[in-house]
Amino acid sequence: MISYPKTSGDGGREPTKRLSKKELSKKFRHEAYLRAKEFRKTDPRQIAMAEKLKEQRKEAYQKAKDRGKAYRAELKNKSDERAAKKKVLIQKKLSATIQTGSAIMPSTQKAPRFTSSSSEHAATVSGQ
Repeated sequence: MISYPKTSGDGGREPTKRLSKKELSKKFRHEAYLRAKEFRKTDPRQIAMAEKLKEQRKEAYQKAKDRGKAYRAELKNKSDERAAKKKVLIQKKLSATIQTGSAIMPSTQKAPRFTSSSSEHAATVSGQ
């Protein structure tokens, strides 16, 4: 024979305790919150509004991203321009230094090829 656990006369439920007004109002607020939450989850207007907000956030993010890219590109261009100007300035200074150096020995005067006399040079060239 099967034996079942003994229960009290009210069907095994705990006796309901009476809630104070404060606890009862807290319970009602919580239940109302849950109902509203479920309503927002399934309401087509709420869903459409959430999608619209999501799209607006995406657009704002994309605009900010584009502004950042444009700003970085502008900084890079300015930096490249400064570098190019600096390079030209360095080249001008270098060319001025080279021109000054060439003025020390004018191109009209030829440097001697040998330190010995030219007759010795002729003898060595013909004696080969």
